[in-house]
Amino acid sequence: MRRALLVLLIVLLPSVLLTGTAQAGPSAATPTVTAVPANAGRGWPVSGAQGVLDLAARGYVEEEYLLSGQADTFDQVGLWTEDGRWATRVATTGNPYTTRLVVVRPRDAARFTGTVVVEWLNVSFGVDIPVDFSQSYEHFVREGHAYVGVTTQKAGADKLKSLDPGRYGAVNLSGDALSYDVFSQAAQAVRANPQLLGGRAATVVLGTGHSQSALRLTTYANAIQPVRRGYDGLMIHGRAALAAPIGDGVVGPLSARIRTDLGIPVFILQSETDVIASASVRQDTARVRTWEVAGTAHADQYGLNLYNAANARDRSINDGAPTTCDKPVNSMTFRYAENAAFRYLDRWARGGAAPPTATPIAMLLNLVILRDGDQNALGGVRLPDLDVPVASYSPNNSGGNVPGACLLLGTTTPLTPARIRQLYPDHTTYVAKFTAAADRALRAGYLLQPDRDEAVARAQAAPVP
Repeated sequence: MRRALLVLLIVLLPSVLLTGTAQAGPSAATPTVTAVPANAGRGWPVSGAQGVLDLAARGYVEEEYLLSGQADTFDQVGLWTEDGRWATRVATTGNPYTTRLVVVRPRDAARFTGTVVVEWLNVSFGVDIPVDFSQSYEHFVREGHAYVGVTTQKAGADKLKSLDPGRYGAVNLSGDALSYDVFSQAAQAVRANPQLLGGRAATVVLGTGHSQSALRLTTYANAIQPVRRGYDGLMIHGRAALAAPIGDGVVGPLSARIRTDLGIPVFILQSETDVIASASVRQDTARVRTWEVAGTAHADQYGLNLYNAANARDRSINDGAPTTCDKPVNSMTFRYAENAAFRYLDRWARGGAAPPTATPIAMLLNLVILRDGDQNALGGVRLPDLDVPVASYSPNNSGGNVPGACLLLGTTTPLTPARIRQLYPDHTTYVAKFTAAADRALRAGYLLQPDRDEAVARAQAAPVP
């Protein structure tokens, strides 16, 4: 029962579809891009970084655009089976839409790497949430990448209009059936409009999405990418075994792997919460890589900090009140693994080597996560904060002021002082063990050098024991 509830909460949408071979078709239409004046409406992008992050100090700017065009919808062709080799046909054409793009890019175009990360903004809680930006914005800034958040679904578009009609009055998405072509057209717009990126052209466009958006990217990868060919690589973060529906009023496949003939790399990045709902479709192939990050939750304190700050400004949920749970939220450093995954996906999409493989999180019958004596998960991608713990990290929480959120936010339970002294008789021992663990993760490829250095500095400053 609990597993079924987790699947429902991860997707927050009704989710068996109909195997065919997808045939390459025309690329997505190129939509019209119009700059949103900075002072329009309330004066800032909803769910954006303004007032939350000091982008200027990082040499970055945030801009917003309206994206307008005509989108196709799609129908499935034949039976859609677990192997993901799904065929589609265009169902309707000429569906007008207007949505928005939030662009975060280097102010100095010379810093731009040519890589653009396009996020399918998550609407599981009724408003656009830039989950992958909240985890990896520091990495994007360090690298010099550009980021584009896309309002892709009707719930997000409707919320924009209700929160700031003066800024988003023209936004209109008639239904989620448009979302797949809108996401394709967003990639096309990024490629066709260098002004979005400070005047330089994109060379690699990566699509990403979390949770409900990850289920839509699963369907996108299997059914739409082979036809529209919008992206050079996909990051599917926090998925369950099922996939999203292709149209309105239908259900999606209950079990879906990523097709192995896709032609672009796909990185599947999972937390502990996610593996409970996705272990049946684990895969590692020549073009699909899966990492399961031990000790992590579907969402965590690091990402929640950014969300709470944006929500306080936008007043989009609970009139701006911060999200709280019964227990301290999971604080494991998932972002380190996500940063490394984005580094590898970018290299892979440019024709470089595939990412390193990773041992899956240890499970019994794909139902129960196996744990050590401190109740931390065994196996998986292991970060130094887990291998040299000062707490136990759980994938679920309870209670809270946003229904359903805390079950996905996980918990952090500090180890007892006696246990910490047993593990680390003195501070020097703790730092030495932590540094060795960080170096192991760095050598394995699960940790980037800047994050390794940040992690070790934290350990050196921590009052442990």
